[in-house]
Amino acid sequence: MESESLEEYSVNQISSSNEPARDLNTSLDTDECSYQYPDLFTGKTLLELCNSSWSRSQKAQDDIQPYLRGCKWSPDGTCCLSVVNNDGMHVTELPRDLYSGCPTPNRTIDILESAVHMKEAGLVYDFCWYPGMNSGIPETCCWLTTIQNSPIQMWDAFDGSLRCTYRGFNAVDEMEPALSLTFSQEGSRIIAGYKKVIRTFDVDRPGRDFAEHKVTSPASCFATNSNLLAVGSWNTTINLYNVNEMGTYKSIGKMHGHAGGVTHMKFTPDGIRLVSGARKDHRFLVWDIRYYRRPLNVLTRAINTNQRIYFDISPCGKYLVTGGTDGVLKVWDVDRVDWKNSLDPSEDDGDNVTYKFPLHNDCCNSVSVHPLRPILATGSGQYHFKDPLVALEDESIQLNGTLDNINNGTLDNINNGTDISDNDLRYSREAENSVVFWWIGDILQDNT
Repeated sequence: MESESLEEYSVNQISSSNEPARDLNTSLDTDECSYQYPDLFTGKTLLELCNSSWSRSQKAQDDIQPYLRGCKWSPDGTCCLSVVNNDGMHVTELPRDLYSGCPTPNRTIDILESAVHMKEAGLVYDFCWYPGMNSGIPETCCWLTTIQNSPIQMWDAFDGSLRCTYRGFNAVDEMEPALSLTFSQEGSRIIAGYKKVIRTFDVDRPGRDFAEHKVTSPASCFATNSNLLAVGSWNTTINLYNVNEMGTYKSIGKMHGHAGGVTHMKFTPDGIRLVSGARKDHRFLVWDIRYYRRPLNVLTRAINTNQRIYFDISPCGKYLVTGGTDGVLKVWDVDRVDWKNSLDPSEDDGDNVTYKFPLHNDCCNSVSVHPLRPILATGSGQYHFKDPLVALEDESIQLNGTLDNINNGTLDNINNGTDISDNDLRYSREAENSVVFWWIGDILQDNT
Protein backbone atom coordinates (compact mmCIF):
# COMPACT_ATOMS: atom_id res chain seq x y z
CA MET A 1 0.00 0.00 0.00
CA GLU A 2 1.01 3.58 -0.58
CA SER A 3 1.97 5.47 2.56
CA GLU A 4 0.38 8.70 1.36
CA SER A 5 -3.37 8.91 1.83
CA LEU A 6 -5.73 10.00 -0.91
CA GLU A 7 -6.98 12.78 1.33
CA GLU A 8 -3.48 14.25 1.72
CA TYR A 9 -2.87 13.89 -2.01
CA SER A 10 -6.17 15.60 -2.74
CA VAL A 11 -5.32 18.51 -0.47
CA ASN A 12 -1.96 18.98 -2.22
CA GLN A 13 -3.13 18.41 -5.80
CA ILE A 14 -6.74 19.55 -5.91
CA SER A 15 -6.87 22.54 -3.59
CA SER A 16 -5.22 24.75 -6.21
CA SER A 17 -8.22 24.23 -8.48
CA ASN A 18 -11.83 25.17 -7.87
CA GLU A 19 -12.71 21.61 -6.85
CA PRO A 20 -13.04 21.52 -3.05
CA ALA A 21 -11.20 18.89 -1.03
CA ARG A 22 -13.15 16.88 1.49
CA ASP A 23 -12.15 16.17 5.08
CA LEU A 24 -12.99 12.64 6.19
CA ASN A 25 -13.32 13.80 9.77
CA THR A 26 -16.06 16.25 8.84
CA SER A 27 -19.52 14.90 9.43
CA LEU A 28 -21.57 14.29 6.30
CA ASP A 29 -24.90 15.98 6.00
CA THR A 30 -26.98 16.50 2.90
CA ASP A 31 -26.57 20.27 2.63
CA GLU A 32 -22.82 20.27 3.12
CA CYS A 33 -22.26 17.28 0.86
CA SER A 34 -24.23 18.77 -2.03
CA TYR A 35 -21.26 20.99 -2.99
CA GLN A 36 -18.38 18.99 -1.51
CA TYR A 37 -19.04 15.58 -3.05
CA PRO A 38 -18.92 15.33 -6.88
CA ASP A 39 -22.05 14.66 -8.88
CA LEU A 40 -22.49 11.03 -9.87
CA PHE A 41 -23.98 9.39 -12.98
CA THR A 42 -24.11 12.73 -14.79
CA GLY A 43 -23.18 11.24 -18.15
CA LYS A 44 -25.54 8.26 -17.81
CA THR A 45 -22.65 6.06 -18.93
CA LEU A 46 -19.96 4.22 -17.03
CA LEU A 47 -16.29 4.16 -18.05
CA GLU A 48 -14.28 1.09 -17.08
CA LEU A 49 -11.05 2.13 -15.36
CA CYS A 50 -9.45 -1.00 -13.92
CA ASN A 51 -10.21 -4.64 -13.35
CA SER A 52 -8.82 -7.71 -11.69
CA SER A 53 -10.09 -11.25 -12.20
CA TRP A 54 -9.58 -14.76 -10.85
CA SER A 55 -9.86 -18.13 -12.57
CA ARG A 56 -9.81 -21.69 -11.34
CA SER A 57 -6.78 -23.84 -11.85
CA GLN A 58 -7.16 -26.61 -14.40
CA LYS A 59 -6.20 -29.16 -11.77
CA ALA A 60 -8.72 -27.86 -9.23
CA GLN A 61 -11.93 -29.74 -8.49
CA ASP A 62 -15.32 -28.46 -9.62
CA ASP A 63 -16.27 -27.30 -6.12
CA ILE A 64 -13.16 -25.06 -5.93
CA GLN A 65 -14.45 -21.85 -7.46
CA PRO A 66 -12.62 -18.53 -6.85
CA TYR A 67 -15.61 -16.22 -7.16
CA LEU A 68 -15.75 -12.80 -5.52
CA ARG A 69 -17.76 -12.56 -2.30
CA GLY A 70 -17.54 -8.83 -1.57
CA CYS A 71 -15.48 -5.68 -2.06
CA LYS A 72 -15.22 -2.51 0.05
CA TRP A 73 -13.30 0.73 -0.42
CA SER A 74 -11.02 1.74 2.41
CA PRO A 75 -12.26 4.78 4.39
CA ASP A 76 -9.47 6.96 2.91
CA GLY A 77 -10.16 5.71 -0.62
CA THR A 78 -6.63 4.56 -1.50
CA CYS A 79 -7.40 0.86 -1.90
CA CYS A 80 -10.17 -1.71 -2.18
CA LEU A 81 -10.45 -4.86 -0.07
CA SER A 82 -11.95 -7.93 -1.75
CA VAL A 83 -12.87 -11.40 -0.52
CA VAL A 84 -12.38 -14.21 -3.04
CA ASN A 85 -13.82 -17.63 -2.30
CA ASN A 86 -11.05 -20.20 -1.74
CA ASP A 87 -8.43 -17.51 -2.35
CA GLY A 88 -8.54 -15.32 0.76
CA MET A 89 -8.33 -11.53 0.93
CA HIS A 90 -6.94 -9.18 -1.73
CA VAL A 91 -6.04 -5.49 -1.44
CA THR A 92 -5.91 -3.62 -4.75
CA GLU A 93 -4.73 -0.02 -4.91
CA LEU A 94 -6.36 2.83 -6.78
CA PRO A 95 -4.02 4.05 -9.57
CA ARG A 96 -2.42 7.39 -8.72
CA ASP A 97 -3.65 9.10 -11.88
CA LEU A 98 -7.22 8.69 -10.58
CA TYR A 99 -6.51 10.61 -7.37
CA SER A 100 -7.49 13.82 -9.17
CA GLY A 101 -8.88 15.08 -12.46
CA CYS A 102 -11.18 13.30 -14.91
CA PRO A 103 -10.25 10.42 -17.23
CA THR A 104 -10.71 10.53 -21.00
CA PRO A 105 -12.85 8.00 -22.90
CA ASN A 106 -9.75 6.44 -24.51
CA ARG A 107 -7.98 5.85 -21.19
CA THR A 108 -6.20 2.48 -21.08
CA ILE A 109 -7.87 -0.01 -18.76
CA ASP A 110 -5.51 -0.99 -15.94
CA ILE A 111 -5.12 -4.66 -14.99
CA LEU A 112 -4.69 -4.55 -11.24
CA GLU A 113 -2.36 -6.77 -9.25
CA SER A 114 -2.99 -7.43 -5.59
CA ALA A 115 -0.80 -5.24 -3.40
CA VAL A 116 -1.56 -7.56 -0.48
CA HIS A 117 -2.80 -11.14 -0.78
CA MET A 118 -3.62 -12.98 2.40
CA LYS A 119 -4.70 -16.62 2.21
CA GLU A 120 -7.50 -17.81 4.46
CA ALA A 121 -7.88 -21.32 5.81
CA GLY A 122 -11.69 -21.27 5.80
CA LEU A 123 -14.80 -19.50 4.59
CA VAL A 124 -14.83 -15.77 5.35
CA TYR A 125 -18.16 -14.93 6.99
CA ASP A 126 -17.72 -11.16 7.21
CA PHE A 127 -15.10 -8.41 7.00
CA CYS A 128 -14.81 -4.67 7.58
CA TRP A 129 -12.27 -1.84 7.53
CA TYR A 130 -11.22 0.12 10.58
CA PRO A 131 -13.35 3.31 10.25
CA GLY A 132 -10.44 5.67 11.00
CA MET A 133 -8.14 4.06 8.44
CA ASN A 134 -5.66 6.53 6.90
CA SER A 135 -2.69 5.42 4.78
CA GLY A 136 -0.62 8.26 6.21
CA ILE A 137 -0.95 6.68 9.68
CA PRO A 138 0.17 3.04 9.32
CA GLU A 139 -1.19 1.91 12.68
CA THR A 140 -4.74 2.70 11.52
CA CYS A 141 -4.44 0.59 8.35
CA CYS A 142 -6.13 -2.65 9.27
CA TRP A 143 -9.28 -4.69 8.76
CA LEU A 144 -11.20 -7.40 10.59
CA THR A 145 -12.34 -10.80 9.36
CA THR A 146 -14.39 -13.56 10.92
CA ILE A 147 -13.63 -16.96 9.46
CA GLN A 148 -15.06 -20.44 9.77
CA ASN A 149 -13.71 -22.22 12.87
CA SER A 150 -11.49 -19.22 13.75
CA PRO A 151 -11.63 -16.22 16.08
CA ILE A 152 -12.00 -12.63 14.92
CA GLN A 153 -8.72 -11.58 13.33
CA MET A 154 -7.22 -8.15 12.75
CA TRP A 155 -4.93 -7.89 9.73
CA ASP A 156 -2.34 -5.30 8.76
CA ALA A 157 -3.17 -3.63 5.44
CA PHE A 158 0.48 -2.94 4.51
CA ASP A 159 1.98 -6.43 4.72
CA GLY A 160 -0.99 -8.71 5.44
CA SER A 161 0.39 -9.81 8.81
CA LEU A 162 -1.88 -10.88 11.65
CA ARG A 163 -1.96 -8.22 14.36
CA CYS A 164 -4.18 -9.82 16.99
CA THR A 165 -7.28 -11.94 17.59
CA TYR A 166 -10.51 -11.53 19.54
CA ARG A 167 -11.96 -14.80 20.80
CA GLY A 168 -15.52 -15.48 21.87
CA PHE A 169 -16.16 -18.48 24.13
CA ASN A 170 -19.51 -20.06 24.96
CA ALA A 171 -20.81 -21.45 28.26
CA VAL A 172 -18.78 -24.68 27.94
CA ASP A 173 -15.58 -22.76 27.12
CA GLU A 174 -15.60 -23.56 23.42
CA MET A 175 -14.35 -20.94 20.99
CA GLU A 176 -17.07 -19.84 18.55
CA PRO A 177 -16.59 -18.10 15.20
CA ALA A 178 -18.54 -14.89 14.78
CA LEU A 179 -21.16 -14.81 12.02
CA SER A 180 -20.90 -11.04 11.50
CA LEU A 181 -18.90 -8.12 12.81
CA THR A 182 -18.46 -4.37 12.65
CA PHE A 183 -16.64 -1.56 14.39
CA SER A 184 -18.49 0.96 16.49
CA GLN A 185 -18.72 4.29 14.70
CA GLU A 186 -15.81 5.80 16.64
CA GLY A 187 -13.74 2.62 16.17
CA SER A 188 -13.08 1.87 19.85
CA ARG A 189 -15.19 -1.31 20.04
CA ILE A 190 -15.78 -4.42 17.95
CA ILE A 191 -19.35 -5.68 17.79
CA ALA A 192 -19.61 -9.34 16.81
CA GLY A 193 -22.73 -11.39 16.17
CA TYR A 194 -23.06 -15.05 17.11
CA LYS A 195 -25.88 -17.58 17.04
CA LYS A 196 -27.30 -16.66 20.44
CA VAL A 197 -25.36 -13.62 21.65
CA ILE A 198 -23.81 -10.31 20.61
CA ARG A 199 -20.32 -9.81 22.02
CA THR A 200 -18.54 -6.48 22.35
CA PHE A 201 -14.74 -6.39 22.41
CA ASP A 202 -12.48 -3.49 23.30
CA VAL A 203 -10.15 -2.86 20.36
CA ASP A 204 -7.25 -2.09 22.71
CA ARG A 205 -7.67 -5.38 24.58
CA PRO A 206 -7.31 -8.42 22.28
CA GLY A 207 -8.04 -11.85 23.70
CA ARG A 208 -11.14 -13.25 25.32
CA ASP A 209 -12.37 -10.26 27.32
CA PHE A 210 -15.80 -9.18 26.12
CA ALA A 211 -19.24 -7.99 27.17
CA GLU A 212 -22.18 -10.15 26.17
CA HIS A 213 -25.80 -9.52 25.25
CA LYS A 214 -28.17 -12.42 24.59
CA VAL A 215 -30.34 -12.48 21.47
CA THR A 216 -33.08 -14.89 20.40
CA SER A 217 -31.87 -15.40 16.83
CA PRO A 218 -28.49 -15.42 15.02
CA ALA A 219 -27.05 -11.98 14.22
CA SER A 220 -26.34 -12.17 10.49
CA CYS A 221 -25.38 -8.52 9.81
CA PHE A 222 -25.01 -5.10 11.44
CA ALA A 223 -25.48 -1.43 10.65
CA THR A 224 -24.32 1.32 13.02
CA ASN A 225 -25.12 5.01 13.29
CA SER A 226 -23.99 7.00 16.32
CA ASN A 227 -25.42 5.10 19.30
CA LEU A 228 -27.90 3.11 17.20
CA LEU A 229 -27.28 -0.50 16.22
CA ALA A 230 -29.42 -2.43 13.75
CA VAL A 231 -29.06 -6.20 13.95
CA GLY A 232 -30.32 -8.32 11.06
CA SER A 233 -31.15 -11.96 11.52
CA TRP A 234 -31.68 -15.10 9.48
CA ASN A 235 -35.23 -15.27 10.84
CA THR A 236 -36.11 -12.28 8.55
CA THR A 237 -36.31 -9.68 11.36
CA ILE A 238 -34.27 -6.56 12.20
CA ASN A 239 -33.74 -5.48 15.81
CA LEU A 240 -32.90 -1.91 16.79
CA TYR A 241 -30.76 -1.22 19.86
CA ASN A 242 -29.51 1.83 21.67
CA VAL A 243 -25.90 1.22 22.74
CA ASN A 244 -24.39 3.40 25.48
CA GLU A 245 -20.72 4.12 26.15
CA MET A 246 -20.44 1.10 28.46
CA GLY A 247 -21.58 -1.25 25.70
CA THR A 248 -25.01 -1.91 27.23
CA TYR A 249 -27.78 -2.73 24.75
CA LYS A 250 -31.30 -1.37 25.17
CA SER A 251 -33.89 -2.76 22.79
CA ILE A 252 -35.90 -0.18 20.83
CA GLY A 253 -38.03 -2.39 18.61
CA LYS A 254 -38.24 -5.11 16.01
CA MET A 255 -38.87 -4.66 12.28
CA HIS A 256 -40.63 -7.20 10.06
CA GLY A 257 -40.95 -7.19 6.29
CA HIS A 258 -38.41 -9.44 4.56
CA ALA A 259 -39.23 -12.86 3.15
CA GLY A 260 -35.70 -14.21 3.67
CA GLY A 261 -32.81 -13.90 6.08
CA VAL A 262 -31.41 -10.36 6.27
CA THR A 263 -27.90 -10.26 4.79
CA HIS A 264 -26.95 -6.58 4.48
CA MET A 265 -28.05 -3.23 5.92
CA LYS A 266 -26.88 0.35 5.81
CA PHE A 267 -27.96 3.68 7.32
CA THR A 268 -28.34 6.74 5.12
CA PRO A 269 -25.89 9.58 5.94
CA ASP A 270 -28.62 11.54 7.75
CA GLY A 271 -29.05 8.59 10.14
CA ILE A 272 -32.83 8.63 9.86
CA ARG A 273 -33.37 5.87 7.30
CA LEU A 274 -32.16 2.31 7.10
CA VAL A 275 -31.94 0.24 3.91
CA SER A 276 -31.96 -3.56 4.14
CA GLY A 277 -31.71 -6.52 1.79
CA ALA A 278 -32.24 -10.24 2.30
CA ARG A 279 -31.36 -13.51 0.60
CA LYS A 280 -33.71 -14.82 -2.08
CA ASP A 281 -35.84 -11.72 -1.56
CA HIS A 282 -36.37 -9.38 -4.51
CA ARG A 283 -37.67 -6.68 -2.18
CA PHE A 284 -35.31 -3.94 -1.14
CA LEU A 285 -36.73 -2.20 1.97
CA VAL A 286 -36.26 1.38 3.15
CA TRP A 287 -37.13 2.07 6.80
CA ASP A 288 -37.67 5.24 8.80
CA ILE A 289 -36.27 4.35 12.22
CA ARG A 290 -38.63 6.85 13.87
CA TYR A 291 -41.62 4.82 12.59
CA TYR A 292 -40.17 1.36 12.23
CA ARG A 293 -43.40 -0.64 12.37
CA ARG A 294 -43.61 -0.94 8.61
CA PRO A 295 -41.27 -0.25 5.67
CA LEU A 296 -41.27 3.27 4.30
CA ASN A 297 -40.56 2.18 0.73
CA VAL A 298 -40.18 -1.07 -1.21
CA LEU A 299 -37.72 -1.25 -4.12
CA THR A 300 -36.86 -4.24 -6.28
CA ARG A 301 -33.74 -6.05 -7.44
CA ALA A 302 -33.04 -9.55 -8.76
CA ILE A 303 -31.94 -11.86 -5.92
CA ASN A 304 -32.10 -15.60 -6.64
CA THR A 305 -29.39 -16.80 -4.27
CA ASN A 306 -28.59 -17.19 -0.59
CA GLN A 307 -25.35 -15.34 -1.19
CA ARG A 308 -24.93 -11.93 0.44
CA ILE A 309 -25.52 -9.21 -2.17
CA TYR A 310 -23.94 -5.95 -1.03
CA PHE A 311 -25.40 -2.55 -1.87
CA ASP A 312 -24.16 0.96 -1.08
CA ILE A 313 -25.36 4.51 -0.51
CA SER A 314 -23.29 7.42 -1.79
CA PRO A 315 -21.70 9.65 0.89
CA CYS A 316 -23.95 12.50 -0.22
CA GLY A 317 -27.03 10.37 0.39
CA LYS A 318 -28.50 10.99 -3.07
CA TYR A 319 -27.82 7.64 -4.70
CA LEU A 320 -28.70 4.09 -3.76
CA VAL A 321 -26.70 1.55 -5.79
CA THR A 322 -27.08 -2.22 -5.89
CA GLY A 323 -26.31 -5.21 -8.05
CA GLY A 324 -28.21 -8.44 -8.49
CA THR A 325 -27.99 -12.01 -9.67
CA ASP A 326 -28.86 -10.84 -13.19
CA GLY A 327 -25.60 -8.83 -13.38
CA VAL A 328 -27.46 -5.52 -13.71
CA LEU A 329 -26.44 -2.46 -11.70
CA LYS A 330 -29.43 -0.44 -10.45
CA VAL A 331 -29.23 3.18 -9.33
CA TRP A 332 -31.89 5.25 -7.58
CA ASP A 333 -31.41 9.03 -7.69
CA VAL A 334 -33.37 10.77 -4.92
CA ASP A 335 -33.72 13.87 -7.11
CA ARG A 336 -35.55 11.86 -9.80
CA VAL A 337 -37.11 9.05 -7.78
CA ASP A 338 -37.97 9.72 -4.16
CA TRP A 339 -36.72 6.38 -2.87
CA LYS A 340 -36.39 7.75 0.67
CA ASN A 341 -40.13 8.23 1.10
CA SER A 342 -43.23 6.13 0.55
CA LEU A 343 -44.41 5.43 -2.98
CA ASP A 344 -47.48 7.13 -4.39
CA PRO A 345 -50.32 4.55 -4.28
CA SER A 346 -51.51 5.80 -7.66
CA GLU A 347 -48.25 4.79 -9.31
CA ASP A 348 -47.77 1.47 -11.05
CA ASP A 349 -46.04 -1.31 -9.16
CA GLY A 350 -43.34 -1.48 -11.81
CA ASP A 351 -39.65 -0.87 -11.32
CA ASN A 352 -39.02 2.81 -10.48
CA VAL A 353 -35.24 2.64 -10.80
CA THR A 354 -33.50 5.71 -12.25
CA TYR A 355 -30.66 3.98 -14.14
CA LYS A 356 -29.88 0.42 -15.19
CA PHE A 357 -26.43 -0.69 -16.30
CA PRO A 358 -25.90 -4.31 -17.50
CA LEU A 359 -22.30 -4.55 -16.34
CA HIS A 360 -21.64 -8.22 -15.71
CA ASN A 361 -22.48 -11.53 -17.36
CA ASP A 362 -22.58 -13.14 -13.92
CA CYS A 363 -24.05 -12.23 -10.56
CA CYS A 364 -23.10 -8.68 -9.47
CA ASN A 365 -22.75 -9.46 -5.77
CA SER A 366 -21.13 -6.31 -4.42
CA VAL A 367 -20.91 -2.59 -5.07
CA SER A 368 -18.95 0.07 -3.20
CA VAL A 369 -19.02 3.83 -3.86
CA HIS A 370 -15.68 5.59 -3.42
CA PRO A 371 -15.66 7.92 -0.35
CA LEU A 372 -13.99 10.83 -2.22
CA ARG A 373 -14.04 10.33 -5.97
CA PRO A 374 -16.80 9.47 -8.51
CA ILE A 375 -15.60 5.87 -8.77
CA LEU A 376 -17.61 2.71 -8.22
CA ALA A 377 -16.20 -0.74 -7.45
CA THR A 378 -18.27 -3.76 -8.46
CA GLY A 379 -17.65 -7.43 -7.86
CA SER A 380 -19.04 -10.39 -9.78
CA GLY A 381 -19.29 -14.12 -9.33
CA GLN A 382 -21.22 -16.87 -7.61
CA TYR A 383 -21.08 -20.60 -7.03
CA HIS A 384 -21.97 -22.41 -10.25
CA PHE A 385 -23.68 -25.76 -9.87
CA LYS A 386 -23.21 -28.43 -12.47
CA ASP A 387 -26.08 -28.66 -14.94
CA PRO A 388 -28.21 -31.69 -13.88
CA LEU A 389 -28.64 -32.76 -17.51
CA VAL A 390 -24.91 -32.64 -18.10
CA ALA A 391 -24.28 -34.46 -14.81
CA LEU A 392 -26.75 -37.17 -15.84
CA GLU A 393 -25.05 -37.43 -19.21
CA ASP A 394 -21.59 -37.75 -17.64
CA GLU A 395 -22.83 -40.34 -15.15
CA SER A 396 -24.38 -42.40 -17.93
CA ILE A 397 -21.18 -42.21 -19.95
CA GLN A 398 -19.21 -43.52 -17.01
CA LEU A 399 -21.65 -46.37 -16.39
CA ASN A 400 -22.13 -47.47 -19.98
CA GLY A 401 -18.80 -46.44 -21.47
CA THR A 402 -20.27 -44.96 -24.63
CA LEU A 403 -22.63 -42.22 -25.77
CA ASP A 404 -24.54 -44.62 -28.02
CA ASN A 405 -26.13 -46.32 -25.03
CA ILE A 406 -27.75 -43.10 -23.77
CA ASN A 407 -28.93 -41.57 -27.04
CA ASN A 408 -32.50 -41.23 -25.74
CA GLY A 409 -33.19 -37.66 -26.77
CA THR A 410 -31.42 -35.89 -23.91
CA LEU A 411 -28.62 -34.64 -26.11
CA ASP A 412 -31.12 -33.54 -28.77
CA ASN A 413 -33.00 -31.47 -26.20
CA ILE A 414 -29.79 -29.81 -25.08
CA ASN A 415 -28.71 -29.05 -28.64
CA ASN A 416 -32.17 -27.64 -29.42
CA GLY A 417 -31.72 -24.89 -26.88
CA THR A 418 -33.51 -26.33 -23.85
CA ASP A 419 -30.39 -26.25 -21.71
CA ILE A 420 -31.34 -24.55 -18.45
CA SER A 421 -27.95 -22.86 -18.35
CA ASP A 422 -29.37 -20.30 -20.79
CA ASN A 423 -31.94 -19.25 -18.20
CA ASP A 424 -30.16 -19.73 -14.91
CA LEU A 425 -26.71 -18.25 -14.28
CA ARG A 426 -26.07 -20.75 -11.51
CA TYR A 427 -25.66 -23.53 -14.11
CA SER A 428 -23.74 -21.44 -16.62
CA ARG A 429 -20.21 -22.50 -17.50
CA GLU A 430 -19.31 -18.88 -18.25
CA ALA A 431 -18.21 -17.64 -14.83
CA GLU A 432 -17.08 -14.04 -14.40
CA ASN A 433 -15.09 -13.62 -11.19
CA SER A 434 -13.79 -10.07 -11.16
CA VAL A 435 -13.63 -6.74 -9.38
CA VAL A 436 -13.97 -3.69 -11.66
CA PHE A 437 -13.53 0.04 -11.01
CA TRP A 438 -15.92 2.30 -12.95
CA TRP A 439 -15.87 6.07 -13.45
CA ILE A 440 -19.36 7.41 -12.67
CA GLY A 441 -18.71 11.17 -12.96
CA ASP A 442 -18.05 13.63 -15.75
CA ILE A 443 -15.73 12.38 -18.50
CA LEU A 444 -13.12 14.69 -19.97
CA GLN A 445 -13.47 14.77 -23.73
CA ASP A 446 -10.22 14.27 -25.65
CA ASN A 447 -10.03 16.77 -28.54
CA THR A 448 -6.84 15.36 -30.04
